[in-house]
Amino acid sequence: MHPKMPTKTVGFAVEEADSARLKRLVEKYGGGNRSAFLRVAIDYLEAADRAERLRRLQAYGATRSVEKDLTLADVQKVVRRVLKARRRT
Repeated sequence: MHPKMPTKTVGFAVEEADSARLKRLVEKYGGGNRSAFLRVAIDYLEAADRAERLRRLQAYGATRSVEKDLTLADVQKVVRRVLKARRRT
């Protein structure tokens, strides 16, 4: 549950065909509360966005490591070095 913070009402238009789907999802994920459902949806979509960005980064890294003839051990050394440097800042 999110801590109590000031809220702002925002409007959404839902097509009639999606109304039943929305109601079912609000019941399941928001306990009947549309605001609670929206918070769950935002959390889920942010996680999905992070996963997609990670997949793209992994694909980029795989391509670059092949181009530069790097082994997995080489890549792991670079990752450790970067993470160590970030911890110092």
